[in-house]
Amino acid sequence: MARAFPLRFLSSRRRVLKTAGAATLALASPSALADAIVKLPLPGGPDERPITTAFPEKGALILQRTRPPLLETPFEVFDESVFTPNDRFYVRWHWAVIPTEIDVGSFRLAVRGHVEKNLSLPLNEILTLPRVELVAVNQCSGNSRGYFLPRVAGGQWSNGAMGNAKWTGFD
Repeated sequence: MARAFPLRFLSSRRRVLKTAGAATLALASPSALADAIVKLPLPGGPDERPITTAFPEKGALILQRTRPPLLETPFEVFDESVFTPNDRFYVRWHWAVIPTEIDVGSFRLAVRGHVEKNLSLPLNEILTLPRVELVAVNQCSGNSRGYFLPRVAGGQWSNGAMGNAKWTGFD
């Protein structure tokens, strides 16, 4: 038998859930990871974002969120060199789990899709392939999204979701 709840119970329940949600967000605030604050003139806000160095092998980056991480390169970094330093290169991670180690012995790279033949290569075989270097800009498709009016869904990037690097790959 279905049980009916009085409206005042639902109203108070919603109020409790909203308060609990706000309290949880406050406790998990990115400002706990902040080394400094940067002001960004995004039309829909936020006007301030924390700068963090809390991520392994990363320097000071603008923190948008921690899970999954969105880390933006501060714009002044682009004036320092033609190449964006690896530790200051933006991070756009799409999955919830972040690998913290790789088992070199069992790692395999799968190559499939629009190719003549699907491949599954172990790391030691990949490392024997001829190497090439290519200088190229990598930019997230959402770069500068925070300035869109009307606001659109997705990470509200300023201008730091890009970087220029010398990429080493295999021929």
